[in-house]
Order: sequence, then C-alpha cells, then structure tokens
Amino acid sequence: VFLRLYEEQSIASAAGEARLLRHLASRGVSTPCPLERSDGAGFITPHGDKPCAIFPWIEGDMICLRGVTPKMAHDVGAAVARVHLAGADFEGELPDRFDLTALRARLDTLPDGLDPEVARVAEGLRERFEEVARAKAKSPSGGLIHGDLFRDNVLWREGAVAALLDFESASRGSFAFDLAVTLLSWCYREDLDATLASAMVRGYNETRPMTPLERGCLFDEAIFAAVRFTVTRITDFELRPRGAGVFKDYRRFYERLQTVERLGRQGFDRLLFADPSSEAVG
Repeated sequence: VFLRLYEEQSIASAAGEARLLRHLASRGVSTPCPLERSDGAGFITPHGDKPCAIFPWIEGDMICLRGVTPKMAHDVGAAVARVHLAGADFEGELPDRFDLTALRARLDTLPDGLDPEVARVAEGLRERFEEVARAKAKSPSGGLIHGDLFRDNVLWREGAVAALLDFESASRGSFAFDLAVTLLSWCYREDLDATLASAMVRGYNETRPMTPLERGCLFDEAIFAAVRFTVTRITDFELRPRGAGVFKDYRRFYERLQTVERLGRQGFDRLLFADPSSEAVG
C-alpha cells in the first residue's frame, strides 16, 4: 500500500475524490481505489490539517514521450473513453475546473515588469480569448472527465495500462476537451505525430464513438487546451514565490498551440482521422 497526503485539498474534497475513484473502479476503469477504514469512517483520515488515505500499491512504470508507441496511444484513447462511459451515472458533485472566465482572470493578475517574451505571449493569449469563448459556447457539455491525463498519470505494466492516476482535476466538462488534452500530451514530439494521434482517436472511437458534434469540436478544444495549459504554466511561475512548487515550461504548450493553429481545422481533422495503417496499433 501507499499513503497519499492531499497537499491542496480539503477533507471534503478528498472524500469526494475517493468516492469518485471507487465508482470508476467498480465500473472497470483501471484506477486504484482507496481502502476503507476498518472503523467504518470512510476513506479519509485527517493528518494535522490535511487529509490522507491509504491506497493499494500498483506495480507499473511511466513512459517517456519517446517511448510512446501507436499501440500505447490507442490504449490511452480507449482508457479515456472508458472514464467517460463510467462517469455517466456518477452522482457526486464535481466542479468545473476549466472555466474560461476564471482562466482569463488568472492571466490578468500577472504583474508588471514581466520578461518581454512572456509579456508578448501573454498578450497573444489575451487576443485569442474572444474567439476561444465563441468556440467553447458551441461545445457539447459532455460529462465526467479526467482533465489531466498526462503521461505521468498513467502506469504501464508489460505493455498494458496498469493504472490511471491523479483524478484531482476531474470535473464535469467536454469529452472532446479531455481527449484533446490527452492528444497534446501523448502525441506531440517535434510536431503532432499523425500516427500516434490517429491511433489514439481510433482507440477512443472503438470504445465510445464520438458524436459528429464532438468530432467537430476537437480542433477548437485542442486550441482551448493549449491556451489553458500555457496560461496556467505562465501564472504558476509568475504568481508563486520563487522556489515554491514545481514549475513547468509554458513554451511546450505554446508550441502546441501554434502547431494546431498552423494545421487549421481541416488539416487537424485529416491528421486525427487518417486511414489506419497496419502499423497504427502494432
């Protein structure tokens, strides 16, 4: 087993996440479910002013970007779809963690005197918000999403998904957004890799076929996902005291944003829905 200390959650929100994990695990999603206390008091134990929980240990490895294969991309796409299906009857409360208004407000809190390059990127992001907002208004509401299925949130064992981790960012949201976040994390090397991306979309569709509206929103949701993570990485660095927290380079997602915009809607769609080859899931 391992002990998880929830650094940024209240006891109530940690208990809500534990209930979500139990729900997903009971419906076949590969995620470790916290163990119930023997005194019947639920899953969460206070440790000082922070909640903690005991989880079963899952053997597995994280995969670096160079190690991602088409089969892995396919299987991660299928795993995202299983989360969406399993969440359909979850009745617990989940916040909207990807609110565009809050994201814009976060960007507007940046201080004066930024590095000129950061200031230029921040201004470019502000100029995109109106168009992103119009596109988001057309996106279907979806349901339960992971929201943060980066490579360090998936464990692998013998070439198969052993566990999906870190549902702290789970919320109600757009299924297309959730898939777009995962695509940009797993399928981008020097450029968006067509073989990996099409394999991931195919894995998703084989498990939960996208509606035409969801497919039509993938380009816009990829733009939003890239904007979101560029903003949060800039503000995480600029608004926190130096040396506090883990900082991630905003330029990685800004590059993804520029790539998706360069492809355009039709090019992005062609890349994701290319005809499968014999190597696509091999």
